[in-house]
Amino acid sequence: MMIKPVVLTRTTVTASAVAHLRSEIIADNLSAGEGLPEAKIGELLGISRAPIREALAVLEREGLVTFDRRGTARVCTFGLEEVREIGMMRLTLEPVAARLASERRPSDELLAIETNLRRLKQSTSLPVVTQLDLDFHRLILQASGNHRLQSAWENLASQFLLVMARFHRNEEKKTLRVRDSTHRAHCELFTPIWEGNSAQAESIARKHATEWLDELQQSGLFPS
Repeated sequence: MMIKPVVLTRTTVTASAVAHLRSEIIADNLSAGEGLPEAKIGELLGISRAPIREALAVLEREGLVTFDRRGTARVCTFGLEEVREIGMMRLTLEPVAARLASERRPSDELLAIETNLRRLKQSTSLPVVTQLDLDFHRLILQASGNHRLQSAWENLASQFLLVMARFHRNEEKKTLRVRDSTHRAHCELFTPIWEGNSAQAESIARKHATEWLDELQQSGLFPS
């Protein structure tokens, strides 16, 4: 177990434990299938088992942790079928959100997306690039104004982030250009949203989600 020790504030112990464990899973410091013993994690983080148990339950709901029959928590293993399901959810939700966002064009969200794109272009950290990638899509969902659409997307956000992070790490080894390719794709999608071209925004979002799913399936990162 490569989990890093961290000092947690007493008033937000469970929330802090959730955030820390989530980041360790996303970073692959806690590997797929690895056991997550409450006592050991509690010792490393300097807190009791109760908030660790609560944190693991939250991560189970997010789809990052699973419990076996004996109640032992493990990091979820994402195979090809799970990745297909995740990709299909993006393909279902994000084109609709892009269309709605381009129809509404809410100024606060559009400015937030512009800020996101500037930060992405300047970033030199791959984990930050991955988080900004997720946040870009989250902002489009928010700009859609459809709360149920947002809720459905947020239920899968941690799984999106895990798959994105794994794919980005693999691509960075090959191309060293994940930031640039991500920024280029996001600008392509943001332009029709900014211009209010709903048909083009929906079409580009669908194209991006389809290409993303195809790349994941061909990457060899996820066992069949």
